[in-house]
Amino acid sequence: MDPFASALEQGAAVRRREVRPRELVEMYLERIERLNPRLNAYWLTTAELALSQADSAEREPADGPLHGVPVSVKDLTAIAGYPLTYGSRAFEHNVPDLDYFVVSRLKAESCPILGKTTTPEFGSRPVTEHGLHGAALNPWDLAHNAGGSSGGAAGALAAGLCAWSHGTDGGGSIRIPASCCGLVGLKPSRGRISLGPLLGEGWAGLSTQAVMARTVEDAAAGLDVLAGHLPGDPYWADEEGGYLDFGHPGTLRVGFTTAAASPVDPEVAACVQQAARAIAGLGHQVEEGGPDTAAFKEPQMTIVICGTATYAVTDLGLLDPINADAFERAKAITGADYVKAVNLVRAHSRNVVEFWDDHDVLVTPTLTSPAPRLGAFANTSTAHEEAFDWLAFTYPYNCTGQPALSLPLGMSQAGLPIGVQLVGPPRGERLILALAAQLQDAMPWRDRRPAGFE
Repeated sequence: MDPFASALEQGAAVRRREVRPRELVEMYLERIERLNPRLNAYWLTTAELALSQADSAEREPADGPLHGVPVSVKDLTAIAGYPLTYGSRAFEHNVPDLDYFVVSRLKAESCPILGKTTTPEFGSRPVTEHGLHGAALNPWDLAHNAGGSSGGAAGALAAGLCAWSHGTDGGGSIRIPASCCGLVGLKPSRGRISLGPLLGEGWAGLSTQAVMARTVEDAAAGLDVLAGHLPGDPYWADEEGGYLDFGHPGTLRVGFTTAAASPVDPEVAACVQQAARAIAGLGHQVEEGGPDTAAFKEPQMTIVICGTATYAVTDLGLLDPINADAFERAKAITGADYVKAVNLVRAHSRNVVEFWDDHDVLVTPTLTSPAPRLGAFANTSTAHEEAFDWLAFTYPYNCTGQPALSLPLGMSQAGLPIGVQLVGPPRGERLILALAAQLQDAMPWRDRRPAGFE
């Protein structure tokens, strides 16, 4: 089986009994052993778990489209009996005795879990560096980072070390590495996937579980696997039919913009403009413009700093300097300041979402520039501000809770992927998936593979 085959193709081969789930797991475990040392995409493999799941999947009816298809899990998420370090030396020996909701869903859908992917400490950086497990390198150019905070998940998928990847997204953490590594990254609506059973919310509802894939259809199928909520969740968005059955979008009203408070790389801007022309060529109504999201920056920074400081850490000397700095900054933020920041996000979200009263989709860059070289955002005193400038188009839609996805629609002259973001209306996953599938045909990327990882 081709390790770069789509997850749905692999699932179909399992159902036709052309390949066994164990064979898929063994193929990926061999590739991880051979290729992962170059990338540091995984810090832990769970071979015994994956092989046991694969054997069970072979004995069970293959009901779902991803039955028996191997997946990776980000190290901000608990797998019972395996370390949950959050990428931090402060939690190096933490072993939970329960599964997070998404892991229970993966097990229920018979998706073998290959291992835990590398993340920056607490997922607080937009690049995967400086944490307990080191940097996750970009398969397209090993001198560049894979992005973050789901950087290991992206590097693994882009290099053919899994069929699809789980991640999380609190300010772009699935879309950032998807853009950096040439993948589809889907951040669903707030409440679409439960953060339970331990967490009620992450970063005041800004953070969500998420999906990374090679194709639009794989991302939709992955969302079908993970979607759901638990009783008592603070937010939930009830499922509206299978996301893989997204259908035709009809004629859409599409806005596009490359305007941001920080400079946008000309190659990135050109890729967005090319995508806008392609969308118009598909028969949709396209006009330039987008909402003003600048007011989110300061309150979101307050929420992220306070959220970081909720980890039970007694020795700040164990932490990545950016997180130690966040703990210190949090001391000067009162409870009233935090509530004010949350209220500002909620109030401005209403203003931003009004854009979708007369538009169906917004098209933007995913990032203001392609993947950075290793060592980016290393200056503790400016790292938060620099990161928010790079993420000018991603974090606003964590604030509003809208679905958004990154598509790998371009390549820079330096050979690095360029992502274009589609933002849908509230609970509009099916709509953006349908438009994304059209763009997948109009501006295909499936044949692109990083050299040296065949």
